[in-house]
Formats: sequence, structure tokens, C-alpha cells
Amino acid sequence: MARHIMLNGEIMPSDTPCLTYNNRGLQWGDSFSVQLRGNSCIVYDFDMYFQCITQMVETLGMQSDSLKPKSFANDILLLLRKNRIYKEFSVKITFFRNSADNNKLAYDNTFSTIISVDSLPHEFYSINTNGIFTDLLELPETIQRNMVPNFPWEVLCARQKEENGLDDVIITDNNGNFRKSISSDIFFMKENSLIYASSPEILSANKVFSTRIAKLASQKLGMTIYESPISEQNIKKVDSMFLADPINGIRWVVGLGRKRFLKGNVEQIAYEIYSHYKTEIDTKKREQ
Repeated sequence: MARHIMLNGEIMPSDTPCLTYNNRGLQWGDSFSVQLRGNSCIVYDFDMYFQCITQMVETLGMQSDSLKPKSFANDILLLLRKNRIYKEFSVKITFFRNSADNNKLAYDNTFSTIISVDSLPHEFYSINTNGIFTDLLELPETIQRNMVPNFPWEVLCARQKEENGLDDVIITDNNGNFRKSISSDIFFMKENSLIYASSPEILSANKVFSTRIAKLASQKLGMTIYESPISEQNIKKVDSMFLADPINGIRWVVGLGRKRFLKGNVEQIAYEIYSHYKTEIDTKKREQ
């Protein structure tokens, strides 16, 4: 765990209390978090992720004019150096609306940020050697009867993962379509076609990474890209499956429930991702 975090540009020890009792993120969920990855104090695809973050801030009605790319990148740089992290890293940024009272209604559109960083053991993205096993998210009947809107139910899947020896769980929408895992977007492949099964309309950091994957698969491997939901009814028609997100990169899936998948072109796509980001970091390091 990193020894220091940053609150609104101020670096402090990570064990220092930094939230008040009326924090809107804790009380009302008036917040959001993103996790990004980079190397040599440089966030991968920084410009694309910054644009995504700005859109998320604006969508929540927060004042985005205080968010500047140069100062934002510099804050991450300073925190990484303070924690003596100089190679591969992950960074988590939480945005929460400010409040001077305990009112549920939001009267203040300014926001605060908390940034934390951690070092990662492997440089650049690499694919898992062995395929991972997944299954659909199962919720206890008592929870299913009392569903709370917008609650991230995947946070309760630890027992299901452990008891069934799973590496991840898959969340479906109301129509039974596979939409995401705990942290990742979902891709399927059929011959030379790549199917982006997670909802492309959702604004998230995962979408930036998934868009990069689709672009490289099309340009470098000549694959045809589709954005289409996949359900249990048509999963028999696909050959391969993998999960993707900015922190874990690409993880190929060997099993979803009783369904088994081939590796297919997953390794080639992962190599293009590795090459793209390694080249990006090498180029930016030369420009510094």
C-alpha cells in the first residue's frame, strides 16, 4: 500500500483521516471513482481518459472548469514520486461533491478529489498464461426481493467466487445479456470478428480502454468489430471470450459456467495492446 495519498492537491500520509462526517460520497453516493494505469509517471492514453473524466464530472453537474489536464497530470506525478513509484503503477481518483451541511440536496457544485497510487509488478500489459473461470453473479433470495436501485451488487460476490473457485463473476442486465464483470468490459470473438458486449453507451474509464482494443484489433489484425449484447441464448455461437479494463488489461476466459472457450486471437490482441502502450511511453519519455 502506498504511504501517501493526495487530497485536493495536498499530499498526506495514507493513514491520516481525510473525510468529514457529512461527506456526500459516503452519505448519498454523490461521487465516482476511476482507476487508471501507467508507466514512468505517465498515465496511458492520458488525454482520452482526462476527456472521459471531464465528461463524467459534467454529467454529475459538477464544475469542470477547475479541472485542468496539466495540473491533474502533475498531481499524479508528484504523488508517484512521493511514494517512490517510478515504473508501472495504478492510480485511483475519487471525485465527490463538496457540502457545507448535511442536506441530501446538492447546493454546491464544486468537488474534491482523493488520489492514491500503487506500484504494479509487471511493466506494461501482459496476458494471463492460464484462462480464468467465471460464472453469472448469484444473489441470495433475500437480496433479490429487496433490490436497491444503483447499488453495485457485485461487491457482495466474494463468497460466490471463493466457494466456486471463480476468478471473476459476470453481471447481466434485465434481459439476460452479459454486460460486465466485477471491474471489466466483456468481449467475445467469432472467427475474425470481435464483439464488444458491454454497453458502449455507458460513460466509464473502461470504455476508453475497450475503444483502444477495438481500434487496434481492426487496424492491426483486420478484425471486424461489432457492438452487440450477448446472452446465454446465443453464446454457443462464439468461439472466444476475454475481459478488459485499464488495470488488469486483457484476461482471456476459458470458462463461463459450463461453457468453454478457445484462446483464439486473444493473445494477438493483447500483444498489440502491449506494443501500443510501450511505444507510447517510450515516445513520451524521449520528449521529456
